[in-house]
Amino acid sequence: MLSRIGLLGRIMLILMAALGAVIVAAIALGRIERTNTRTTQLAPYPRLEQAAGVIDLVTRADPSLRPTILRAVSGLRLHATIQDTPPPEEEGMRRLPRAEAMLRAFSEVLPRPETGKDDGLRALANPEGVGTGSRPVRITARLSDGKSLVLDEIEPVRGLSLTLFGLAPGLWIGILGIAVAGLALLGAQREMRPLRRLSAAAEAFDGSPPAGPIPVTGAPDVQRLARSVHAMQERVAALLQERSFLIGAISHDLKTYLTRLRLRAESLPDAEGRARMAADIDGMTDLIETSLAFARGTTVSQIRGRVDLADLAAVEAAERSALGQPVVLAGDEVAEATVPGDAVALRRVIANLVDNAVKFGRGRVEIAVEAGTESCSLRVEDDGPGVGSAEAAAIFSPFYRIEGSRNRRTGGSGLGLAIARQIAEAHGGTIGVCAGRLGGACFTLTLPRAAG
Repeated sequence: MLSRIGLLGRIMLILMAALGAVIVAAIALGRIERTNTRTTQLAPYPRLEQAAGVIDLVTRADPSLRPTILRAVSGLRLHATIQDTPPPEEEGMRRLPRAEAMLRAFSEVLPRPETGKDDGLRALANPEGVGTGSRPVRITARLSDGKSLVLDEIEPVRGLSLTLFGLAPGLWIGILGIAVAGLALLGAQREMRPLRRLSAAAEAFDGSPPAGPIPVTGAPDVQRLARSVHAMQERVAALLQERSFLIGAISHDLKTYLTRLRLRAESLPDAEGRARMAADIDGMTDLIETSLAFARGTTVSQIRGRVDLADLAAVEAAERSALGQPVVLAGDEVAEATVPGDAVALRRVIANLVDNAVKFGRGRVEIAVEAGTESCSLRVEDDGPGVGSAEAAAIFSPFYRIEGSRNRRTGGSGLGLAIARQIAEAHGGTIGVCAGRLGGACFTLTLPRAAG
């Protein structure tokens, strides 16, 4: 599955994985924060036992030591002061009798409730739903000299609980991660564009000399790759051009010598020997022309027109029937099976397939054309011995033949099917072979259908 994902898709997966890790970490931090917050809120602070100890210490200590004691017990969470009069109860505060009873139980100087004396002890809490809710945030106790000891809880500063525009830090981390991933994807896509243009230019290369350098921008590595591809295209085009010149020269010189041989053969007095020599010269000429045609196959003309496969098949079948060959059109009549291509080259493909079927068939060859929404196909079937699965791919190789003999009926160069496949691939199509319904081989040519 991963092998089908492109470079941009892989970068996206890496970014999404990193973003997922950030979000999971943010969620985990949020859960830890909420757990710590709940734990802190469940602990009644100031702790009642600690508050009772402070009250006992201040009560028993010399009044001159009270400022030092207050400084000692005051801290980040507790603020202790001694006031001349009890502070007024703030609006909404309520008393906590159970907390006051626990303070008296922990203290050694506070009078017990059964004495009926009001010692000024107060444990006050904020209203329900506000702040700490049901735990004391202020404790006051009357000292022996009439002054009041006040213990106030200081609201803790929770670093992890800070919010921005009402959102928790974990959520902002997730939002930031998404934004960073989006920007990274945009940057990666921008860097991928030169590679896409370079890929398109490489796919469009047909062997002809390039018009100019590939216009590729981007990273220095991509620019060097574009220059290397352009230089390679120029070298390939030069080699193909040299090969075309060489093939043309060989074709001209060989045909010259073959023409001389034919003229000399015509002057032989022996009619039978003359006929045999003429047949050999014709066979040699056919072999040379077929080999040269295969050598030129990689430089199939790029000129493309609208070609109707149904028309080509009908013409081929009619001409073969006129020659007395058992070739017929089969299947439903196709009104239009138009493909973009070179009519001459595609006609040669059909002719090669029919030649192969007539050569190995026993007495019947059928041609059928089908048109689909995306592609068109042409089938050539025969009633011959067929092609084994082991040889289905090998028969399209140059000079390969199923049977080893080169008798007059089945003799040939072994290039017909190789040329057919070469032309088909140059047109963006495919050609294959399978078992046919007539008992022999079924060759299928598939080409993309012309737009419109």
